[in-house]
Amino acid sequence: MASVGHPRRLAAALAAAVVTALALSACASATPAESGDSGEPVTGGDLVVAVRSEPPQLNPLVDQVGGAHVLSPVVDSLVWDNGDGTYGTWLATDWEVSDDARVYTFTLRDDVTFHDGTPFDAAAVKANFDYVADPANKSTGSVAKLGPVAEVVDDYTVRVTLEQPESTFLTLIAAPYFGIVSPVQLQDDPESLASTVVGTGPFVFDEWVKGQSLSYVRNDDYDWGPEGTHEGAAYLDKITYRFLPEDQTRYNALLTGEADIVDYIAPEYAEEAKADERFESDEALLPGVGFSLHLNTRTAPFDDVRVRQALLTGIDREGIVESATFGAYPVQEYLASSTPDFKKDLENTIEFDADAAGALLDDAGWTGTDAEGYRTKDGERLTTTVPYADNDQLAQRTLEQVQIDAKQLGFELVLQPVPAADFSQRLYSGEYGIMPSFQSEATGMQLWRLYGGDNVSDGSTIGSNASFLADAELDSILAQARASADPAARADFYGQAQELLPDLAPSIPLYSRARVVAWQPTVHGVTWDHAWPQPYLLDTYKN
Repeated sequence: MASVGHPRRLAAALAAAVVTALALSACASATPAESGDSGEPVTGGDLVVAVRSEPPQLNPLVDQVGGAHVLSPVVDSLVWDNGDGTYGTWLATDWEVSDDARVYTFTLRDDVTFHDGTPFDAAAVKANFDYVADPANKSTGSVAKLGPVAEVVDDYTVRVTLEQPESTFLTLIAAPYFGIVSPVQLQDDPESLASTVVGTGPFVFDEWVKGQSLSYVRNDDYDWGPEGTHEGAAYLDKITYRFLPEDQTRYNALLTGEADIVDYIAPEYAEEAKADERFESDEALLPGVGFSLHLNTRTAPFDDVRVRQALLTGIDREGIVESATFGAYPVQEYLASSTPDFKKDLENTIEFDADAAGALLDDAGWTGTDAEGYRTKDGERLTTTVPYADNDQLAQRTLEQVQIDAKQLGFELVLQPVPAADFSQRLYSGEYGIMPSFQSEATGMQLWRLYGGDNVSDGSTIGSNASFLADAELDSILAQARASADPAARADFYGQAQELLPDLAPSIPLYSRARVVAWQPTVHGVTWDHAWPQPYLLDTYKN
């Protein structure tokens, strides 16, 4: 790839001398013995986990992003995603899938109880699906867009019929943002879900100190962990998530012992943490659609595909990613390479060509230049707004460097820091020119979530298509992929979609994130939840 002499390139080169690029790999399922086990597990102890961000609210069935990284101790899912295209039992002991990938029938455990004493059964599962499907609840999850209709077959059998086929439905419902919550809470006090969650998980909600921490205590009655985990209750007495948004502060919490586990170690500290023999660590190259800049195709200037293509090809993605992530993260195409259905032999890849980008802008009529060097058309400057969460240092660093390249094209990007608690609302309101976002899920269905014309917010349900793209050819390909029960056929259709997307240019894919987690030598049994890649702590103990 060509490069230009930006000052940041020199900074990146200097940083690379200090920070060596990470050797990235997707993590396989782990057992306690594979995660630094030290003899027999020990019961007791409090675990402090330092995390990057505080959720704006806790209801997993409404905001799939906000609480997903801190809710896994308190909720269980119907199935467990093994991370290799197979699934293990959890709250469901068996399931059947129709040939058209629309009807899923689950046989449930009959020995599970919610934290409020309510029995877990088919009616409870139906209540959760009904809540998500109700437009009044404004669920942001993909499950809502599938139009699920749940039917109680008998006390411990539930049938879910989807409005449209989805061959990776099991991955979606394995994630903590579809953790099953108490039907009593859903029906009698749904507003309380914003600040507390009653689930069936190995830990019970304890306390949320806004701006500081969220804690859970052990559920002593727990005996229904996902397949592959130990029987019985969790080992730990308590888990406390501490919110430390500053990257250096979070890393220092590992060095000082203030935290037992530090999640999302920033790229500038990742190699140092991994090499430090005082700590254990693990990492996963997160699947799905990584950090991307979604271009609002509903409004000017991105309603013109030539402008979208110009920005896509006119910025040096490789140089930007190298500098912003200190060489730690890889440049990606429209799917991360660790995603099932990623097309390894892509032909239509994104190449940096500033001259071609300039020609596209000329062709689109942006031929004038104002006093500050920005392109103009009919007296109007080529400009757009880019909101980002004000506590996301990596996003800010990346966007500032994108802004430099865009300026060389004559394109003004106005960066707007937004309070993190309000950022997800901007994502769904469409109040932006470019929306930076990161979506991780172990399925090629992510392409439909972010680029499917029928996954746009429409007033009745909230969609994830941040570019508002609606292309008939792409929609047809994605529909065939989602209806394909045969993995090979599904991969072929998703491959076709990946070949088409650079021409449509609904977004600018930048990098896949490596989720680096490190912990103290006294901590053992840290495993991974693969449906929404993150540490899973049922098997974790301290000695």
